Amino acid sequence: MIGAVLLLLLAALGHAAIWIAVLNRTHASGWPHSLVKKLNLVFFLFLLVPPPLFALWIYGSEKPEHFMPWHAITTEMPRFAIWLAIDGYLILCWIAAAIALVQRFRFHFLQDVADVLRFHRSRNVADRTRVTSDDHPHHYLVHLPGNESLELDLTERGLNVPRLPPALDGLSIVHLSDFHFTGHVGKPYFEEVVRMSNALEPEIVALTGDLVDKTHCIDWIPETFGRLKAKYGVYFIFGNHDLRVDSLRVRKMLEELGIVYVGGRSMVIEVRGQPILLAGNELPWFKPAADIGKFPPRSEVPFRIVLAHSPDQFAWAREADADLMLAGHTHGGQIRLPLLGPIFAPSNVGVQYASGLFYAAPTILNVSRGLSGELPVRMNCAPEMIHLTLHCENNSPPRK
Repeated sequence: MIGAVLLLLLAALGHAAIWIAVLNRTHASGWPHSLVKKLNLVFFLFLLVPPPLFALWIYGSEKPEHFMPWHAITTEMPRFAIWLAIDGYLILCWIAAAIALVQRFRFHFLQDVADVLRFHRSRNVADRTRVTSDDHPHHYLVHLPGNESLELDLTERGLNVPRLPPALDGLSIVHLSDFHFTGHVGKPYFEEVVRMSNALEPEIVALTGDLVDKTHCIDWIPETFGRLKAKYGVYFIFGNHDLRVDSLRVRKMLEELGIVYVGGRSMVIEVRGQPILLAGNELPWFKPAADIGKFPPRSEVPFRIVLAHSPDQFAWAREADADLMLAGHTHGGQIRLPLLGPIFAPSNVGVQYASGLFYAAPTILNVSRGLSGELPVRMNCAPEMIHLTLHCENNSPPRK
């Protein structure tokens, strides 16, 4: 009996893993938002309804252990077909549970970025007195106990970048992503983000999409994005949520404010007298990505940075021989469970790139948890702004 219960619990884990994977991949698909919303409802029903129904069925059975596959054979053909379907799905769920457990182990213990991570520190820099205004009240969900939607973290990472030209040693980049201007989180919060970014005096600011969700928030742009400062420029791409507003209008406003659009193209900028290639990838929502075939040779431009909204474009960045890729989209999962970590992440690889630093030669991938979200709820997953400092390998002692 105990063994049967444990197997059924494992099956429940596998069932959840299957449908969460379907949900995650649906959000990474690039399908129209209206279709994704409808599919979400269907998939959530498949996720939530069968387990309690199955539990009730077992509870009403005189011999719950008969729900194991080795008891599926019966002489009653209709009943046999039902048992076969149930037991077949149970086996599928056990396989999914095993895969999910292995992936969780890899997520927690097998991420090795020691070769490129020089230092990492994170601290909460939120000041609720500065991000609250009677003119721009936050949604009531923001004030739920335990909700970290206003608990902004400043994450600082020093990176050893293998092919960084010596003249660029110490290059300072602020990475901001997933603003999600909806009105659910008031404008003062984002004004504070801008103030703190400027205080870091970055040389480059990179915005990796999902800037504006609601049309009435487009008017926030001048007092938020328009006040960002960086010695060598502020650059942006769009994300999937930017399709919900007039993205051409948003782009025009940002460009009139001096912020440079990199989506679907590449350009060479000069930093400290050195050329840097910047390229944008907004796939699968805005097409095409920057044309790799048009990149100048490394002999002319020896350093490459890619801005992508989704970390699913990591393989593309590696194909592009990029040195650094900056991405967002996943929000770190928004809700992280103790021990398990994030559950939902809109990615083809689930939570593998939910947030943090990753390295697969030749590309370093930095994924932001983002600054906000369509649903203003974050648990154990505070929003973040990221300050990167790039170093040549074995050059400049690490900061304490």
